[in-house]
Amino acid sequence: MLSPSKFSFSFDPFHLTWYHVDPPLVWRTDPVVAMVGRHVIVAGGACDFEDDPLSVEIYNLDARRWDARDAMPAILKDSAASAWLSVASSSKTLYIMEQVSGVTYSFDPTSRIWSGPLDLRHDENIFFSVIGIFGDNLVLVGLLGNSENVKDVKVWEVKGKSFEILEEIGIMPKELVEKLKGEDASINSIKISCTGDFLYIYNPREPEELVMCEIGGEGICRWGSLKNPAVSDWSRVAEKMVLTSADVGLGDLGKAAESGKVGFSICE
Repeated sequence: MLSPSKFSFSFDPFHLTWYHVDPPLVWRTDPVVAMVGRHVIVAGGACDFEDDPLSVEIYNLDARRWDARDAMPAILKDSAASAWLSVASSSKTLYIMEQVSGVTYSFDPTSRIWSGPLDLRHDENIFFSVIGIFGDNLVLVGLLGNSENVKDVKVWEVKGKSFEILEEIGIMPKELVEKLKGEDASINSIKISCTGDFLYIYNPREPEELVMCEIGGEGICRWGSLKNPAVSDWSRVAEKMVLTSADVGLGDLGKAAESGKVGFSICE
């Protein structure tokens, strides 16, 4: 959460502990925020009146200070707000992809080096795509066809030094594509969340249903769906809803129950 007076972030599974620090130097309205190793990176989303609208600022968790400024690649300027970008981060690298074109860059916060552009849109039938980290690998989820007629939703693992190889992992069953659409006949975009062996896909316009893909050994996929318990009449009128996933142990559950800050729902 970002305001003119502070920057707040949390990275434990239930977000029980929040850290409040001074805000970045550049004011931003809808930036990309990601944790890479022991760094929190804030990029893009800056207002046009700022001297450096493509500024990237890095908060060092160990030193507890903002210790670097860089700049996003100029090609991302027109889509530097997080709504137009898909972001994934490993323990060492931040990946940013423009969701419509598939143009992708990577950023190493230690060396402050950007790499790219790379084109992950290897299939010309993809009209919208997002990226995520599954294990140690970068995955791409794409909508094929067009927003009025989504023919397939596919999952690929991105391989190769220059990400030149897309290895297909799975295709979403047709009945789950229909659930993803919800009451609307079209899908303009999707969002994903990855944790453990599970990949969750949802339609931000119809978030009642989460499509789940469990990826096992040798690329075997098991598909299913579950209701999103966070969707209610109240959440429908909220300005923004964020969905995340995390590996949760019994110790995490115990702390959450003792805190009194967390409500639990059973997903069916």
